[in-house]
Amino acid sequence: MNKKLKVLRQKKGLSQENIALELGISQKAYSKIENGQTLLNHEKLFKIAEILEISPKDICPIQDLCNRTHK
Repeated sequence: MNKKLKVLRQKKGLSQENIALELGISQKAYSKIENGQTLLNHEKLFKIAEILEISPKDICPIQDLCNRTHK
């Protein structure tokens, strides 16, 4: 998942800082997500998917968790 996040982000022409600002976290915190040092919670997963204009299931390795409705 983590390498996929990087590829998808780069395809959109976004930097880690761009995504971090949208998430309300530091660039370093986002870098830890991409590097697999920090797990994504549902809120961040859905927000990243929204920013990248993709479905959460496109980046989530666990299908069951990705099919839940975000509230």
